[in-house]
Amino acid sequence: VGTGPYKLVAWDAGQSIVLERNPDYYAGTPKIGRIIFKIVPDEKARAMQLRSGELDLAQVSPQDARSFGDAEGFTVYDMKTSDYRGVLYNFNHPLFAKYRELPNALSYAVDRQAIVDSVLLGKGRPAYSPLQSGPYNNPAVEKFQYDPVKTRAMLEAAGWRQGSDGVYQKDGDRLAFTIHCPEGDPVRVDMANICAQQFSEAGADVTVSIDSEIDWAGQAAYLIGWGSPFDPDDHTYKVFGTGQAANYGNYSNPRVDDLLGKARGTDVSADRMKYYQAFQEALTDDLPYTFLAYADAVYVAKDRVQGIAPDTVLGHHGVGIFWNVKDWTLA
Repeated sequence: VGTGPYKLVAWDAGQSIVLERNPDYYAGTPKIGRIIFKIVPDEKARAMQLRSGELDLAQVSPQDARSFGDAEGFTVYDMKTSDYRGVLYNFNHPLFAKYRELPNALSYAVDRQAIVDSVLLGKGRPAYSPLQSGPYNNPAVEKFQYDPVKTRAMLEAAGWRQGSDGVYQKDGDRLAFTIHCPEGDPVRVDMANICAQQFSEAGADVTVSIDSEIDWAGQAAYLIGWGSPFDPDDHTYKVFGTGQAANYGNYSNPRVDDLLGKARGTDVSADRMKYYQAFQEALTDDLPYTFLAYADAVYVAKDRVQGIAPDTVLGHHGVGIFWNVKDWTLA
């Protein structure tokens, strides 16, 4: 506030945010005078408003982007991100608190490439690590390639046995839970439905719920989205550290805590690399999520919007496209 290319002039909560250019911006006065952000959570509605002329730029789903591919007057930007999706497990939920072996076993039951191909329409890639898009990625960690036979073998090695209905049971508990999704995000819903089907094919009873509000404490699992293209501490410590603010699944691993603490306690690049590489190994041994896919950010803009930098790696939910907004123009 006070040093950016634009300044806030109006905010109608839940409806819009209005910005006007800052003539005193240190890097030069922005070329576009006013930008209005409309709050449109539903992706389908965004696509409709682009077509009707209500929006000049919007992030849309890969499915909706297809209809703009040959549309006159529009440009589609397919931008790489550090934005991944995964199934978050709640370790305060009775099932996952008691049976910590489940996330690792279930992670072999998901065909990630099928999710990329069918849900993201190829606009993304399979995920195995929360640091996969940055320089600290450890490509040597386990990738959890699709292997439902291995899922069953791991469950049975841990004492799970199939009941008469085909669902695994252990100590009187059925392997049954619900994956929750937010309203207005069809990509997450489609991913959750595929996961539920493939988990069920491996011997679990899994359903999907689309909710208007998130019950972090009460739900068993959630189709989460995270990611940061910047320093890895920005994402890892708050999400996977015991008791941290964005650790919505109540994950706790002393080895992970130790490595993340050491990594954020030094500015020696070689040491940070060592700690973050080891962190990914520790996380892989005791998964907090079933990592699914990194999703490209697909933006559609009217051709009159010029200056968007398509080769930038964007952050969580496609954030970052406006990094050079002062240079944008309206033709």
